This record gives sequence, structure tokens and C-alpha cells, in this order.
Amino acid sequence: MPKAIKKRVVKKAVLKEEEVKNIFISISAVLREKKKIFAFALIALIATTIFFTAFLLYQVSQKKKAYAIEREAYKYYYALDIKTPLSQEERLKKATELYTQAIKIKSTPAAQFYLGNCYYQLGDYASAIKAYTAFLDKYPREKSLVPLVYQKLAASYLKEGKYDAALKSLEKLGQFNKGIFKDTALIEEARLYEATGKPDEAKKKYNELITNFPESTWASEARAKAGVKANGR
Repeated sequence: MPKAIKKRVVKKAVLKEEEVKNIFISISAVLREKKKIFAFALIALIATTIFFTAFLLYQVSQKKKAYAIEREAYKYYYALDIKTPLSQEERLKKATELYTQAIKIKSTPAAQFYLGNCYYQLGDYASAIKAYTAFLDKYPREKSLVPLVYQKLAASYLKEGKYDAALKSLEKLGQFNKGIFKDTALIEEARLYEATGKPDEAKKKYNELITNFPESTWASEARAKAGVKANGR
């Protein structure tokens, strides 16, 4: 007779009460740890949000404060709505003080430009050079004012007797924004050479302007200085 096949008895794993207790303790510990991490993350997020909100509000507040001071400086610079009569020097000194104060709070291109102008008109050309140079460092792409700054910077260098530095400023003016101010740079260079007793160099610049920019605003002046008629003779 064939032998009867005995069925294998599979022993079921039975968790003891102590093991179950330990599992639940481990799960609870993990959950508590996750809650702590979440709480810390939430607190950090809230703190960061508060910080940036406060920072933005502070920036807006500072901007408004600087703008108010800058507007007051503008009034002194142009002698607008000033109740107490002041001499030009007194007005410019007051404007210089206010522009400096505004820049310390929140610098703007206009404030930096006018600060340089104040120093220039007061005859403090060294300070004007610093102010204009600071403008070019801070706002090199400020297309509306950069050309004027280069011209004023060159004029300040000229007043200080720094002719090479003045010429370099005018060369940079000629290169700025794909050379759209090249004719202005040329006329200023020619004037500079004339002022420093170099008529031959001045004439070269006048001729360059006449040749390359015959329709320029400065062409008639260049022709007159170079002795060239409108038809080129």
C-alpha cells in the first residue's frame, strides 16, 4: 500500500504582547519626531516670512524717506519754493547735504548725479569726480544720465588739470551705447585740445566729426573751427 503523504504543518508566527507593545512605542516615537521636524519647519517658515515682510516694509519706508529728502534737495538746487532767501553757494551747500543724506538712506541715479553737480558748481572738483565716478560704478546702464555724467566727469578732470583722465572719459562717452554719442565725444575732445593749446589735435577731431557725422548738431561748429565750408571745401 502506498504510504500516506503527511501534510506539513505550517507554524503561524504569533506576536507576543511585549513585541506588539514595542512596535507601537517605536511608531509613536517616529511620529513624535516627525511632528517635531514639521513644527520646526513651520516655525522657520513663519519666521522667514515675517523677516522678509518686515524687510520689504523697511525698504519701502526707507525709499519713501530718501525720496522726500531728495525732493527737498532738488528744491534747494533749483531755488524752488524756498521761504528763506539764500545765496547760490548756501543753496548748493544745503542741496549737497540733503543729497548726501538721501544717498546714505537709499541711493538713486538722480541723487548721485545731482550730488556731483552740486560739488562741481561749488568748485569742489575732486569731490565732483568722486560723485560722478560712484555714479558710473553704481549705474553703468542708466542710459539717460550716463552720457551727461561722462561729460561732467571730463569737465571736472579738466578743471583739475588731469587732461589724460578727461580724454579717457570722453573716449568712454564715444563708446557708450554703440557709439550713439560719438559726435558729442568728438566735439568735446576737440574743445579740450583747444583749451589745452593743441590746435592741430583739435582740428583732427573737428575733421573726424565733419567726415563721419556731417548731419550732427555739432557739425556746423566743427566746420567753423576747422575752416571747412558746408560743401566740404
